[in-house]
Amino acid sequence: MAMELESMVVREKVIKGLLTRRLKFSEAARELGVTPRTIYNYFQRFIEHGSEGLKDRRKGNHRKLTDAEEAAIIAYKLARPQRSARLIRSLLGLKVSEEAVRLVLVKHGLNRRALNYQAN
Repeated sequence: MAMELESMVVREKVIKGLLTRRLKFSEAARELGVTPRTIYNYFQRFIEHGSEGLKDRRKGNHRKLTDAEEAAIIAYKLARPQRSARLIRSLLGLKVSEEAVRLVLVKHGLNRRALNYQAN
């Protein structure tokens, strides 16, 4: 949350630079590491909604797995290697996608393909 607040403060400073004509759109884009089109969108949202318009508006579940959740995924897979990512997600009641669970298994070499390769 602090990171989002910090980035909003930086965005607001840059947009105010545009308003005072101290910065050009291309310079502002370089400073924030985004495209000029994104700067234009920030500018329009700032004009219409003030500082609130600069909040991150991305949607979706950007929740990360905790170390404890990752350890639990690994433990469930090691206990019964035939368990699928879908089943493990369900058993643990995780609020992330099945793909997130699968990626943890791949990262630790516990996906079906890796396990089949180790068995041969």
